[in-house]
Amino acid sequence: MYRAKSTIREADKKAVRLLCSSFNESLRTGKEYKVALIKMIESQKQFIPQLKGLDSNAVLASYNAQIVVSLPQELRNRAIKLIAYLMQKHINPKLSDSDKFFMEVFIDEQLLQLKEWLK
Repeated sequence: MYRAKSTIREADKKAVRLLCSSFNESLRTGKEYKVALIKMIESQKQFIPQLKGLDSNAVLASYNAQIVVSLPQELRNRAIKLIAYLMQKHINPKLSDSDKFFMEVFIDEQLLQLKEWLK
């Protein structure tokens, strides 16, 4: 079976690690979900140049209504999708849909497990 060459770079993996680390730390210190997402984006702008001009509140606007009624597993899945979106839309637009899938798997491995969210 032929698979196109991956466009995932080491810099992409590093960006994911930075974003996830910031998000995880915010959750560990008791920040609310939306605050953790905003802090994740804002705190990494100095390390990920592609995020510098990004308005984190605008990016999260579509999530606002969904956050209120979501279960922890749904919130975790939304965080994975948001980070994948940042990767594909802002950090490496050359990521294919299959690469985005593999990035979501990688992101899932980097985020705190759900049991950690429920503490």
